[in-house]
Amino acid sequence: MTNRTLSISEVLRFANHDFLNQLQLIKMNLDLGRVEESKKLIEQISEQCKANSNLNKLALSKTVEWFQTVRWRFPAIEIEINSKVNSPVEEEVDELIADYLEKTIIHVYDHLDPFMEQHLLIEISTDKEYLQLTFELKGQWDTESFQQPTLDRIAVETIVQTNNFWKYVLTFEQE
Repeated sequence: MTNRTLSISEVLRFANHDFLNQLQLIKMNLDLGRVEESKKLIEQISEQCKANSNLNKLALSKTVEWFQTVRWRFPAIEIEINSKVNSPVEEEVDELIADYLEKTIIHVYDHLDPFMEQHLLIEISTDKEYLQLTFELKGQWDTESFQQPTLDRIAVETIVQTNNFWKYVLTFEQE
């Protein structure tokens, strides 16, 4: 898997495709008389839109772009992103955070077991003093442990790293 940027045309195509899939799923549930399931889908889509909107408050263009395109670039992983961004983050760490996230996904992506579900939960929160990002990947892959590079002003604590569960917490204290 290579680190590549999506063109505007590709982003729009992916976004439109996802939107139509979501509408089709809601329509299908309504056709089957599953009104409650349709309501749940609408709520999930709404929450996802709110989370994406909230990410923009980070004021980190590369990191926000990474979050908004990761599902399309790594489709073998089901990705859930929760955000509670209350303050912007210093721009100087933007590229460091985006690169670190990209490297961790690339590290396992080509080694994923295609017969197992892969689920990544990323939770991000900020306030005026800090940014905290929790990365939690569950599934199955066959690769060596990730050798984390040292990052200026960013701390990364690996909680656990096995071939079916990987959790780390990335923190940044603002000045």
